[in-house]
Amino acid sequence: MGSKNQNPPVFNWQATDPATGFLPLKANQSGSTPSGTVGGAMASTNTIYSQIIEISRVDNIGLEVSWTGTPTGVFSVGVSNSGINFFDLTFSPALSQPAGSASGYAVNLNQLPFKYMRLKYVNTSGTGTLTVYGQVKDLN
Repeated sequence: MGSKNQNPPVFNWQATDPATGFLPLKANQSGSTPSGTVGGAMASTNTIYSQIIEISRVDNIGLEVSWTGTPTGVFSVGVSNSGINFFDLTFSPALSQPAGSASGYAVNLNQLPFKYMRLKYVNTSGTGTLTVYGQVKDLN
């Protein structure tokens, strides 16, 4: 029985977009240095961002997304090849969005043809805490 390369990234949340001034980490590391906190504050009309994860050497990504409280807003998964401009992925069916009560879901991302990934949440009302855990795996 063979083994697959796996990495369980933990997403940290911050109020500033890490793509501003983004420089990839040195060799044998991936993405941007985590900063902020594991539990992202969903409050007021703020926007929070995860650190940037380098995904060019992985095939499949699974995200466990959950939130507490009563937030209403939009969660998105952004991808980029430059690490400068991030564009949101479109899902069919669309991802469920926080709508005033605690909940969560799983996101299955297979063979994304991009170098970087960043998560973003824009709150419109209510408060809560957003937490995302991930697992990345190679097909080999």
